[in-house]
Amino acid sequence: MATLSVIILTRNEQGNIEECIKSLGTLPAQIVVADSRSDDDTAALARALGAEVIEVDPQLGFGKKRRLAQQHCTAQMVLHVDADERLTEAARAELGRVLAHCDPQAAVVYALPRLTYLFGRAIRHCGWYPDYVQRLYPRQLTAYDEALVHEKLVLPPHCRVEHLTEPLLHYSYPEVTGFFHKQIRYALLWAQQRHEKGRRVSLISIPLRALFSFIAVYFFKRGFLDGRSGLWLSSAIACYTCYKYLALRALNAGSPAEVRHSDTTA
Repeated sequence: MATLSVIILTRNEQGNIEECIKSLGTLPAQIVVADSRSDDDTAALARALGAEVIEVDPQLGFGKKRRLAQQHCTAQMVLHVDADERLTEAARAELGRVLAHCDPQAAVVYALPRLTYLFGRAIRHCGWYPDYVQRLYPRQLTAYDEALVHEKLVLPPHCRVEHLTEPLLHYSYPEVTGFFHKQIRYALLWAQQRHEKGRRVSLISIPLRALFSFIAVYFFKRGFLDGRSGLWLSSAIACYTCYKYLALRALNAGSPAEVRHSDTTA
C-alpha cells in the first residue's frame, strides 16, 4: 500500500481545521498544515489532532505555499485538501482503494470531483460540478506551479489523469460577506498576475465580457437548473468578471490595485 501525506493550507481557519482533519478519518497519513501566520487557534488545533504545522510567509502566492509544504512531505503519495473541504466516508474508501493498488512510480495523477456548497445549498450546475481537481499524485512526480491564485498541478509529459467518482465536499461560501471578500481578493490577485505577464484589456470590452460570462454560466452551463441559487451565482460570476478585468485595466493605466496575500484565507 502506498503511503500518504496530506497538505492543508490555512490562514485563520480555527472554524474549519478540526472538521477538515477529522474528515480524513482512519486514512493513515502524515498531515502537513502550512499555516500563513494565523492569529487565531488554527495551528494549536491542528497540532492537537496530530498534524505537523509549518509556518509559511503570508505574502507568498498559493502555488508557492503548496510547493513549500510538499518539501515537508515524506510519503509516496501527496493529497491536497483545503481547510473548507471535507472527505466523505465513501471518498475515504475510494482513496484507500487507490492507495492500495496504485504504483507511486507511475506517471498518474488522480482528479477528485468537488461539490461546492453556496450558502448551504449544493451547486450541481453552473460549471461547478463535477469540478474535477487534481489533488492526488506521486510526490516524486510533480508539484504545483507558483501562481498567486488558481494554482495548478504541473503535469509532466505522458502523464495520465484518472478521475475518481466520490466527491470532495467544499464548504467555501457559508455566508455572503465571505463570498464577496473572496471574489475581490481573487480578482486583484488574478489581475496582478496577468499584468505582470503583459496582459492588457480595453475598458469598453469589460461589460461585454461580464455579459458573456452570465450567458455562459446561466444558459450554456445550465445554471438555470439550480433555480434561484443558479441565477444568483451566474450574476455573481458576471460581477467577478467585471472586478478582475477592471483591476487589470487599473494596473494597465498605472493605478494601484493590490491585495495583501496575508488577507487571503490560506
